[in-house]
Amino acid sequence: MGKRHPNLPAWQWRTHPQNHQHPTNQALRLIAVPLFVIGFLLIVSGVFSLSPASIAVGIVGILAGLALQRQGHRVEAQTALC
Repeated sequence: MGKRHPNLPAWQWRTHPQNHQHPTNQALRLIAVPLFVIGFLLIVSGVFSLSPASIAVGIVGILAGLALQRQGHRVEAQTALC
């Protein structure tokens, strides 16, 4: 593993505007972040209520949120190459 940035939150806050400018990436993030949070909450709820369906839907939500964020970063990287 690489070295961890000494002040990671400050670095992320400082570089966020330059790394997330493409409108498609912003739109995907508007969907992906709440989807990820809802997925996590479904997993937690499913664990406490012993509901395998809730856990499964939560896992699908988290994976979908991560996939959308990854796609948004790909769009951003393609824009940077142009």
